[in-house]
Amino acid sequence: MNDAEPIHDSEMPDVRLREAAPMTSGLPERLALCIADAGIDATIVGQGAAAATAETAARILGVPLSAIVKTMVLTDGTHFVAAILPGDRRLDRKRVAAALDIKSLRFASSAEVLEQTGYPAGGVAPLGFGRPTTVVVDDTLSGWAIGGGGREDLLIRIAVDDIVRVNSARRAAICQPV
Repeated sequence: MNDAEPIHDSEMPDVRLREAAPMTSGLPERLALCIADAGIDATIVGQGAAAATAETAARILGVPLSAIVKTMVLTDGTHFVAAILPGDRRLDRKRVAAALDIKSLRFASSAEVLEQTGYPAGGVAPLGFGRPTTVVVDDTLSGWAIGGGGREDLLIRIAVDDIVRVNSARRAAICQPV
């Protein structure tokens, strides 16, 4: 059991599965295995309704946009990076590139996202990628967050520390200034 505190505890409802199904039931196999193998306390919190954007996910679950994490895939044409940031913030590609000492990065195409991660754009999980992927997590994230579950219609609740640990992720300020 992870002892991470929920972010915005008073605002984050206890969004748990209503069925007595295993926590990984219904997830893509690679993601379910990643969660099980790493001993992660993750819960499916959204299932059935397409939530391809952080805004849609927050609306469906009735949580603040800041409770959602976005997993955005970038590339320089050779290397792939998954940038994980709060749903209410905008990514700064230059900051991601600087954090990794890469000249410049562009957003990966939908086809590249699927090929690299094994997940469709709009449903990218923050872990369990199909190919080795460098991961950078915004340094403002902590506690619990809700992220993609490997499909557009799946969302999982997971501790940010588990995302960092499993991905051997780097933490950095990767969002545009507010």
